[in-house]
Amino acid sequence: MTAPDSSSPQPDNPQPLGYPGFPLQPADPYKGAAHAMAAVFTLTLPVLIGVIVLLKPDPLAPRGMMHTGGAVAGAQVAAGGAPVAGGGSSAGPQTPAEVGRTVYEKSCVVCHGPDAKGIMNLGKPLRNSAFVQSKTDDELFTLVVNGRPPEDPANTTGAAMPPRGAQNLSDEQIRAVIAFLRSIQDPSAPPASVDAWNLKSEDGTTQAASIELPDHPGHDIFIASCSACHGADAAGLPNLGLPLTTSGFVRGKTDKELINFIKSGRPSWDAANTTGVDMPPKGGNPAITDEQLQQIVTYIRALQKKALGS
Repeated sequence: MTAPDSSSPQPDNPQPLGYPGFPLQPADPYKGAAHAMAAVFTLTLPVLIGVIVLLKPDPLAPRGMMHTGGAVAGAQVAAGGAPVAGGGSSAGPQTPAEVGRTVYEKSCVVCHGPDAKGIMNLGKPLRNSAFVQSKTDDELFTLVVNGRPPEDPANTTGAAMPPRGAQNLSDEQIRAVIAFLRSIQDPSAPPASVDAWNLKSEDGTTQAASIELPDHPGHDIFIASCSACHGADAAGLPNLGLPLTTSGFVRGKTDKELINFIKSGRPSWDAANTTGVDMPPKGGNPAITDEQLQQIVTYIRALQKKALGS
């Protein structure tokens, strides 16, 4: 018998070695890695679930309440009610009083002062205030929501207190401000005097003298464009324009913001319009230039400085 010729053609699909009908299969090179990954997943899954459960916030825990501009700037209220610098703790949520101080600084400080001791001829003292201490939270809430117009008999300064701080404060923000006011009361201390803010006579008129500055560069353009609603002395007219000489809104705005506000006006349907009377853009005089608007703003600033003695 001759040996097979190695040069003879071989079959295209040679049968693998094994039992007849049960050929051997090649080994899976990924089988071991797959088993290892399955084991790792099985072992780590309970750990991941545990971490998720631990980090999940408690829905019943108190929240950090409000943030302004992404972070609550503000200061903690020290014992005895004196505000101190430094802000609330970043390790946990702020108290309502801490949040309220931040809102106060943005909405109330222009009339009532940075230390809540009042601004002469404008906002009364709120620190150690007999009025604040005599009112319930709900009564203070209603007052801040509605404001107090100059013609209100309880308004003794003639300066308008705008609804919701002229900032459209939310109910939650107002409640926080009230919490702050509570924190700066010391019942053992004598109440702050408000005699300097009692400017109305018995007939309800304000004792403050009418102020005009006829030599000011902005006087004439103010008279021509603004006095019909706000009065020649910028003290306001009933059911028309609000007082400007004692306006916290004016005090709280930059010149540029006031100029833009005068340009746009404030329609009667605007939520911040408390009179129900349209304030026309540019005082109804479209020919007013930016330079003249700046003169008007400067004139109002001068009137307010003289009226408030500051």
